[in-house]
Amino acid sequence: MMTRRALPLVLPLLLVAACSFLKKSQPRIFPIDKIAATTPAATVTGTRGTPFAIEGLELPPGIDRREIVVRRADRQLDVRESDLWSAQLQPLMLHTLAVDLASRLPEGMLILPGELRPATVRSIDVVVEDLAVGPDPHIVLDAHWVEGNVSHREHIAVDIPSLESPNVSTGMSQVIAALADRIAAQLR
Repeated sequence: MMTRRALPLVLPLLLVAACSFLKKSQPRIFPIDKIAATTPAATVTGTRGTPFAIEGLELPPGIDRREIVVRRADRQLDVRESDLWSAQLQPLMLHTLAVDLASRLPEGMLILPGELRPATVRSIDVVVEDLAVGPDPHIVLDAHWVEGNVSHREHIAVDIPSLESPNVSTGMSQVIAALADRIAAQLR
């Protein structure tokens, strides 16, 4: 039986234990990393003249969020509230695509977001029609992009070792780099 003297000592310990039990776990933050071109920019394309700028990148409804989202086999979504992208997904993808694309084009041929723009630029608009992670261990990106009056469609699939969030982060970096490769190869 607990004595009245022990109660003041035990009560704070129980309170600390309860608070730590109820404390929400710290979120894990994941980046989408740029991936340098494997071929020197000068040999990827003979693009010269007026530089390009990515005017917009549109994502499907429900995808532009901080939480990593993975499709489950039962047609449900696993929204990982404790596994977050380092920023909202749309600006993160836009920035990564722009940096990846700039590394694949001759220097100065892509105006990065936030850079001072010359009076004339050629616009690139990207619409991501589908971005699916799971239920199998791969990431699929279906995109439509337009430069001037020329329209292109891309289907990119990248296998990943598992649907764990670190692998999803790496796979997203690879999917965006592959899109940058394809855009760079087709710009004139």
